[in-house]
Amino acid sequence: MPEYRFACPNCGACTTVDGGVRERLLAVGCPVCAEPVDARAFVEVPAHTDT
Repeated sequence: MPEYRFACPNCGACTTVDGGVRERLLAVGCPVCAEPVDARAFVEVPAHTDT
């Protein structure tokens, strides 16, 4: 499952979340300030591969 970097545009809270948590935050808003967020608040974190 991909990971995403979440940055709230309202309060600036930042954290890394998985896809399930991302969907939950899209539904209920920021866990710190409770303001609604949309997909622009998330950036997919590239997967690390060992070569």
